[in-house]
Order: sequence, then structure tokens, then C-alpha cells
Amino acid sequence: MISRQSGIDDDLYGGYNDYPSIYNTKDLDEDSVFQEAVQMSNYRKNIMTPKIPGTAMRLGTSSGFHRTGTGLISRPPTGPRPMTAVRGVGYTRSRQVTFDPLNMGNTSRGPAPPLESGKEDTPEEKIKSAERKIMDLIESSVEAALGENMRVALERAREASSRERVLIRLQEQAGLSDSHNVDLTLAVLFNLATQYTNNEMYTEAIATYQAITRNRMFSHSARLKVNVGNIYVKIGQLSQAIKMYRMAFDQAPTAQKDLRIKITHNIGMVLVRMGRLEEAVNSFEWVMKEKSEFKAGLHAILCHFALSHRDKMKRGFLELLEVQLNIDQEDKYTITTDDVAANILNEVIRNDELSKLETTMQFDAEKTILTAAKLIAPVIEDTLAAGFAWCVDTMKSSAYSSLAADLEINKAMVFLYNRETGLAIDTLKMFENRDSKANSSASTMLSFISFLQGDYEQAEKYAEAARKVDSYNAAAYVNLAAVAIRRNELERARELLLCALDSDASHVQALYNLGLVYKRQGWYEEALECFWKLRNIVRYDPQTVYQIGRLYELIKDLDQVAEWYNQLLTIMPSDPGVLRKLGEMYDNLGDRQLAFQHYHDSYRFYPANFDVIEWLGSYYIGMQVAEKALPYFGRAVELAPDQPRWRLLVATCLRRKGEFHKALEEYQAIHRKFPENIECLKFLIRLCSDLGMKEAQGYVAELKRAERSKELKERQSSARPGTTGSGSRRSNSGNSSRGGSGMSIQSDNRSSPITIRRELRSSLSGGPSRFNRLSILDGYENNTPESQNDMNYNDPVGPLPVRPMTAAGKRDDDFGDEELGDDLLPV
Repeated sequence: MISRQSGIDDDLYGGYNDYPSIYNTKDLDEDSVFQEAVQMSNYRKNIMTPKIPGTAMRLGTSSGFHRTGTGLISRPPTGPRPMTAVRGVGYTRSRQVTFDPLNMGNTSRGPAPPLESGKEDTPEEKIKSAERKIMDLIESSVEAALGENMRVALERAREASSRERVLIRLQEQAGLSDSHNVDLTLAVLFNLATQYTNNEMYTEAIATYQAITRNRMFSHSARLKVNVGNIYVKIGQLSQAIKMYRMAFDQAPTAQKDLRIKITHNIGMVLVRMGRLEEAVNSFEWVMKEKSEFKAGLHAILCHFALSHRDKMKRGFLELLEVQLNIDQEDKYTITTDDVAANILNEVIRNDELSKLETTMQFDAEKTILTAAKLIAPVIEDTLAAGFAWCVDTMKSSAYSSLAADLEINKAMVFLYNRETGLAIDTLKMFENRDSKANSSASTMLSFISFLQGDYEQAEKYAEAARKVDSYNAAAYVNLAAVAIRRNELERARELLLCALDSDASHVQALYNLGLVYKRQGWYEEALECFWKLRNIVRYDPQTVYQIGRLYELIKDLDQVAEWYNQLLTIMPSDPGVLRKLGEMYDNLGDRQLAFQHYHDSYRFYPANFDVIEWLGSYYIGMQVAEKALPYFGRAVELAPDQPRWRLLVATCLRRKGEFHKALEEYQAIHRKFPENIECLKFLIRLCSDLGMKEAQGYVAELKRAERSKELKERQSSARPGTTGSGSRRSNSGNSSRGGSGMSIQSDNRSSPITIRRELRSSLSGGPSRFNRLSILDGYENNTPESQNDMNYNDPVGPLPVRPMTAAGKRDDDFGDEELGDDLLPV
């Protein structure tokens, strides 16, 4: 019993007896239960056998324990309490340290190390990890397919399939086959088949799809036969495709109505490709009975059109007009309140994704109806006008009455296509008193028709009317600009075209015309900018590519010129104009071989171009092979028999070949047809003199008469006011097939051959190439009334080679002047 001692303040148990109702320690001696517990406690202590410390139990030197004679270990009776080897966790009496078993108070050690991941020792954990990796591969494959990287998508799909097979073996080894994830297998196989299809490996895709459809563990796998049918369509096995579609249709539940409709529509499309139109019509009509839709209705009308069923076309068109969209696009987003917040919300909703989808659906519906009407209108009645009238009346009484005006404009377009301009104009004039966008479109078409007819006043009038009705009508501004260009009002045309581009920045005609206006004004950089924008819109338009190349040619960027003209040649490889342009470019660059190749290709595709004929003939003459130039000049004679220049060139080629008798016959034929041609008379005198023929004197007399006639004409022309008295340089553009070519240059009577050639060289100084058709045919005079009397003549093809003289007469050779150097001859 513990009693309180007087004078001791630190008694731990003091004060217990002050509350007898709670702690009563006075009566413990009389408490039988307490005394019995104390006796039992002493009893258990007495019967305990103390353990003898072994080698594993070390006694501290400060413990004071010692072995007695009886082998027991006892505590010394006196002295301080010995320290034990085991201390209380987190508590010592000597050190007042806060209890912190998790050592959270010690922040000097830094953050705790990361937890170790659990080791995948169990088969279940390995299976779960493998499933996660397979799903990651499937998702990665799908993402690669969306990025159009089909090869990577197929590789990851194959890897997912191989990992899935490894997973199955792992489950079998662990005895967990019953817990296999069937949905994972279906996802793996379906993705693999899809990627096979994307990579056009159709045989592997069909085999994979069949592995899915033949496995009964996969529910609703029968609908994948539609995918197999699609693959058969791609490879051209249409009978197999229909078989797969019908199997999918039979196995599809009745509740899946949309799926059955799509399958039936696919069957109808395949039957159309097979030419079985009657069966196809039945499929489309079944779809229209189950659920009316625009696509199936249009396809049914097309089949009836191919089968020439007038009544069925009308019935199909009526069914098409009964299809409902259930879209109130105009009323839903109308701003009628004064609430600013509501108006802003309305604007946002008007441009959201749902609104865009509704707009697209409405546009597709209107396009389908107009297409069907334009298709059947010419054939459902005896006349075109009657057919369009029936379609317009039917459309006005339907929910799509707003399309009637567009159909009437299409009627005018059909009249224009059939060359019935009067009926088209009458149809379009019906819209003059209507204040609508249809009136603007009709006025625009009337303006264009008037422009083509050359009535620019009416064209401007109708274009102004179209602009007043619809100020955003870009075509009206383009028509006004076209009229301004015709009147050479380039500034006004430029402003109008800029207004058109403000209304529609991608208007093709406006961009092209603006580029032409800039080009005519000499603003080549701005013109290039317009044509570059146009090329981004219309990628492979040959006119745009040509204009870009031409503009680079004008700014002297020869590398870009070659690049763009070659691009134009890839777009139009058989166009003779493009080939001739490339030949001219390489000729100016000095590359005669490439120039010859392109000129020859141009002649092969179009052998009636005098420029090309002239260049090729000049090329062969410059190469000293006149016999190859002869066929080209012969073709020119066939094309232009009334021009003596080509016949003179033929005769000159014969003379250079050494066939003098044939050349004489050709000159005589030219003289009979053109008796006043001085050049022909000179050649006749020369040949007759060389051959010792007596006819030379007669030709000399005719030459003098021709010269006197020419002098008389020159005197008469010099007496007229406003003329110079001396001869002038004239081109042969009046009689040549091309205007302003500068082919031949005429000199006055006082000019010598050297002066003529020097003037010719100065006129060609702008070109970098010495080889030019003018340097070969430089002295030739055209057959004009003013040029036939010219007394000075130069041989078009240069001097003849030196040969032994057989005639006794004096040689009259205009090319005997020693001042003529070799640089004036063909190179």
C-alpha cells in the first residue's frame, strides 16, 4: 500500500484520496478482490524460472548484475537503478525531445525518396501490364492513321497483334485463360484489318475481317461484312461485294434501321456499276420508303433518266421535294431583341459547329434539287421550255420555292449552251423588275452577253444594275472593269477590280484581270503578286503559269523564265505555242541545240506556223545543209502560194545545192506569176549568164522596164505632200502571216549592202544571240508594190560557194564586195 508522505511535494499519487467517490485507496486492505489479485501476482513471480544469460545476452558493466551460487541472477539490494539495454522509443527522461516516430520534424535530410514500384511478380500483374501496352499501341496506331502516316500505323497495329498473341500464351501458362479480355482481341484485329485496308493490302484485310466474323465470341461482328464488301468494290469484285452486303443485311437486327438503309443504298450503287439499273432502282425506292433522303432520291432519278422513264422521273422529283430538313436556319438566329448580350450570344451561336452543319445540309439539299431539275427538265416534256416550266411550277408549290428563280437562271444557261442566245436573253430579262439576288445574277449574265456581242454600252448598263441590286456582286465589278479595259481606262479598271476582290478575295477572274491591268501599266511586281495568288487558288492553270513566266521575262530574270516555261510545258506537253516560246527563249540564250529541239517539236505538232518554218529553214541554211531547209520552205509555199518570198527561198536552196536547172525552172515559174519582181529577174539574169543562155538579154530588158516603173512610182510618191522623196524602211508585215515581225528590212536606193547589214545588226542589238533568222534572211525584199522596184538586192541565203566559171560573160555578183565579213554570214 502506497501512502502519502508529509513534506514531499512531488508525490505522483498525492491527492487521490481527496476524491473518495472517484479514487478510494484507504479501503484496499479490506478489499478481498484486490488482495487476491496481489497474492496471485506474487505467486506468479515466485514460480518464474529466471533465464541464465547466454552468449547472445550481454550484460552491461553498469547494470550491476552478478551470478549467485545457486545460478540465479539477482539485483543488488542497494544502489541506483541499473540501466537496461533497451530504451523506450521516442522518450528519455534526460532529453526533452518531441515524440516524432516518423521523423517528420527533421527537414535537414531533404525530401523523402520515391516509393519503390511494386514488383510485377504475380501473373495477374504481368497480364494487366501487357494489356495496357497493347491498348497504347492501338491508340498510337489510330493516331498515326489520322495523321495519314499509314505505314507507321500498320507497323504498330502488327506489333499490337503480336503482343496480344504473347498475352494469350502467358494466360494459358498461368491457367487464367477464362479471364481473357475478348474485347481487347476484337480491338486488335479490327485495327489491324483497318490498317491493312488503308495500306491497300486488301487480301490481308479480308482475311483479318473473316477471322473476326467467323468467331462467335465476338458479338455484332456481322456488320463488319459491310467492310469486306467495300473492299471487294475497291478491287472490282462486284458480285462478291453484293453477296457480302446482303449477308450483312440479313444478319443486321431489325432495330438497326439506319444500318439496313445504308447497306441497301450500297447494294443499289454496286448494281448501277454493274449496269443492272432496274434492280438498282428497286433498292433506291426501298430506301425512300423507309426513310426519305436526298442522296437516294437523286440516284433513283438518275436511274430513271438512264432508262428514259418520263413519268417515273417526275414522280421521283416530287418525292425529292417532299424530303424535309427540319432546319429553320433563317428564323432561329434572327436578332430581334434590343438586349446586347442576347445579340452577341446569337452571333456566337450563328457561327458555331451546329450552325455550320445545318448550313452545309441546306446547301447540299438545294444543290441536289437543282441538279435533278436541270437533269430532267430537257427530257420530261417535248420541248426544253415546257420541261423547265413544269419543274419551276412544281418547285414553287413546295417547301423549296426559293429555288425557282435559280432554276430559271439555269434555264437561260442551257439556252446559251444550245446557242439560243435570243431565248436566253428573253429569259433573263424577266428578272429586271425583281428586287432580289436573282435579279443581280440575271443582270450580270446580260452584261456578259452584251460584252461578247460588242455592245459595251449595254454591258455597262446591266453591270451597273447588278451592282446596285447587290453591292457585293464581284462578277458585276469584273464586267465593269472589262468594259473599262476595252476603253483603255486602266485606272478605273484597277479600282473596280480591287472592289471585286474586297467582296470576294478568291475571285479568279478578278485576280487574273487585275494582273493583266498591272502588266499593261508596267507594274510587274504587283502583277506577279496577283498571279501568284491566283496560282495558289488554281494550281495548274496554264494561262496563269504562262503569265508568271512572261512577267519574269519582262523583268529579265532568265532563270525564272526557263523554270516557269518548263513547268508550262509539263502541263501542256503538246502545245506548239509553248514549244515555240521555249525555242525562242533558248535561241536568245544562245543554246541553239535546245532551241532547235523545241522548234522542231512545235513544227511537228503544228506545221503551219510561218515563224517556226522560217526559223528551222534558217537553222539548216546556217548549218550549210540547204537540202534539209528545202522541205520547210516547200511547206510554206503550199500554205502561202501567193507570196513570192517562199518560192524565192525554195529556188535559192536549189541553187545552193547545185541543181541550177531546177533553180532556173523555179525562177522562171516565179517570173511568170510575178513578172515585176525585181529579185527574181536578177536571179534569172545571173543563172542565164552563168549557163550561157541567150535568154539573159531578154531578162535584162525586163529588169530595166521594172526599174523604170519603180522609179516612176517613187517620183509620184515623192510629189505627194507628207512624203520624203527617198525610200523608207518597210517591214513585210503586210504580206507575212504574222504582223510586226521585222522579218525583212528595206533600204533606200542610195544604201549599200554593207549599210543594210549594219542597220540590221543595230536593230538586233537587243538580242543576245548572233544566230537569228534575220541575220540569214536579212536582205530579202517583200512583194509589196513599193518594194518590187528596189534596185539594191541581197541574196537571202548568202553567197554561193566558189566554183569554176564556165560562162564568158562578166559575173554580176552583188555578194562580191570584199567588205562583207564572215560575221555577216550564217553561224
